Amino acid sequence: MSDTVTFTDRGAAKMREILAAVQEADGAGLRIDVISGGCSGYQYRLALDEPADGDLVFEDRGVRIVVHDDHLPFVRGAEVDYVEDAGGPSFRVNNPNVVYGCGCGNSFVLREEAGATA
Repeated sequence: MSDTVTFTDRGAAKMREILAAVQEADGAGLRIDVISGGCSGYQYRLALDEPADGDLVFEDRGVRIVVHDDHLPFVRGAEVDYVEDAGGPSFRVNNPNVVYGCGCGNSFVLREEAGATA
């Protein structure tokens, strides 16, 4: 599995559109943080941000993805998509390491942790 985090074509196009609309976004990208919470254990927190110390920066389709080094195990190999569905428009992290997501779609359990408790 790849250590990188990537965008789908739709995800990258929407992120470029957002970055173009934000004048102070020079050097910024989509930050993906993983925080404790939700009914399944972890949640993604996405924000427009510039890289800082301890961050890894992935460039894909002309857009940056910023992940703190501590969060890489939670998003390794993930792909960020942009969807417009019944829940409204949003970025969605498609993560091959997730074995379970709660019904609301906002939290998840990783394969390694599910195996450790099963």
